[in-house]
Amino acid sequence: MAKQYRYTFTVEGKGQFAMDMLRFDCCWPATSEDAVKLAPDLRNRSVLTEARKVTLCSIRQPTDGRWASFGWKVHSDTLSRREL
Repeated sequence: MAKQYRYTFTVEGKGQFAMDMLRFDCCWPATSEDAVKLAPDLRNRSVLTEARKVTLCSIRQPTDGRWASFGWKVHSDTLSRREL
């Protein structure tokens, strides 16, 4: 059986979170605090203009280019891999 890994990484962006990337990269928020950052209170206009960081976990490596197409950057220096 092939080894399986859990990846942890941080993405940074502004405005609406790239929700489709959760499905595409098979990922989920690392903490409840990160989950809140996915859908912040849009009545607060600063969330549309200020960058925020969200830490995610996944069963596969993040696809940096696709995140970038949604306006979100994967911080490669935060990428870690742990065997399951």
